[in-house]
Amino acid sequence: MSRGEFSAFGMQFLETISFEGMTDGIAWLSVPDKFRETWLDSHYGELLREAFASVVGSAFVDYRVRLRELSEPVPEMKLSNPAPAVVKEAAKQAAQVKRVKKKASLGSPLYANYTFENFVEGSCNSLAYKACISVVENPGDRAMNPLLVYGASGLGKTHLLHAVAAKLRAERPELRVVYRPAYDFLRDTMSIIEAGQAKQWEKQTECKEKFRQLYSECDVLLIDDIQLLKSGVYSQKILAKMINNLRNDGKQVILSCDRHPASFKKLAEGEKPSKDANDPQLTTVLLKYLEDCVAVGMDEPDLNTRMGVIRLKSERLPFANDDREEICRFLSIPPRANFRLIEGMLNWLDAMHSLNGVELNLRCIKQLLVSPQNDGATLTLKCISETVAASFNVDAVVLSSKRQDKGASIPRKIAMFLCRELTTETEQEVGKIFNRDYSTVIAAIRSLVAMMDKDEALARRVRDLRYMLET
Repeated sequence: MSRGEFSAFGMQFLETISFEGMTDGIAWLSVPDKFRETWLDSHYGELLREAFASVVGSAFVDYRVRLRELSEPVPEMKLSNPAPAVVKEAAKQAAQVKRVKKKASLGSPLYANYTFENFVEGSCNSLAYKACISVVENPGDRAMNPLLVYGASGLGKTHLLHAVAAKLRAERPELRVVYRPAYDFLRDTMSIIEAGQAKQWEKQTECKEKFRQLYSECDVLLIDDIQLLKSGVYSQKILAKMINNLRNDGKQVILSCDRHPASFKKLAEGEKPSKDANDPQLTTVLLKYLEDCVAVGMDEPDLNTRMGVIRLKSERLPFANDDREEICRFLSIPPRANFRLIEGMLNWLDAMHSLNGVELNLRCIKQLLVSPQNDGATLTLKCISETVAASFNVDAVVLSSKRQDKGASIPRKIAMFLCRELTTETEQEVGKIFNRDYSTVIAAIRSLVAMMDKDEALARRVRDLRYMLET
């Protein structure tokens, strides 16, 4: 990797990366924050792979990046005279390091930030969180063994598994705690098969012994994303046997998956998985044990959980102090399917500030995030009315009814208020959609404003609806 392949910005960027060694062909790098992790993967991933492969050779499998705890300020990235790239030093060390092996770090490394202290509990994940806490307090308890945490990608399953492993290693150092992503477990089992197929009996014996020491002798086993084992029938059989043996020995097993076991298609004995199957397939043998697990699900983050996550993860961002709470509120209003989307949004705001000097106050953030199609020019009275009605669980038709329905009074006033605030329509036009005259609209808006002055909860709800409509 030549110096000319990087811009001055790139050279400064790479200075913040640290090489931590090689484990089973994986080159481990660490970065100080999520923004650099994302930027590294998207801009320098292929160059890093080429550099490691040229030095380490066929033993190199891939590189992985983890977030590290900061012991000193992160170096600023400035366009000054570039220094030698950290990749050269990393590749040099990679040639000398064959394996990093520590008793406290059995299995795959953990993300330092994935702890219970950094996990935001909410109604969407409370059951899974409490189940994991229970396991930490009493590992091996048959009431929680095996434990299966399931949910779509980006909801925090890996965070919880890392938190369990980190907590147990800190508080119960006598326990052998092994955390392993499913693809690493798959590689561990396949190395035994491949050595046998190549008739490398000595290597196969060595692989079996490493496997036994890592998995069979552990006290707590955590396997992440077991749906990735769908193509490894042999690996599934081994995992099923391990679950049975560890549970019978009073050892704790925790698994994670992207769906409930009932959503998998069962593969009969001897049946091979189909590559074209839309639904993941697992063997009947493994599913038998998964169906016996204590299964706890994680759902899409609700408003309060989104708010808590944004508050926590935006602490590093230089939001305007006077606007910080309102900014967090504004960012949390739009529903988002998972926490990765939230992190991506915050990383993007961080990049806009760091690279373009954008001031992160409420006005600027709203300008950055509000979609052009929702800028008020195309926001219709009907859209506003339907949105307000839905938020109060009433039919939109009720808001325009002539009947004096008490349950529709407040929503109607809010809808009228927002129609005047977010569109250029007159009181007469607003009145038509609600079957009221313009004087009624004026009176309703004045009444709502007076109510909001006295009722902070109502004022907050109106602001939330406004944020939702503006985004």
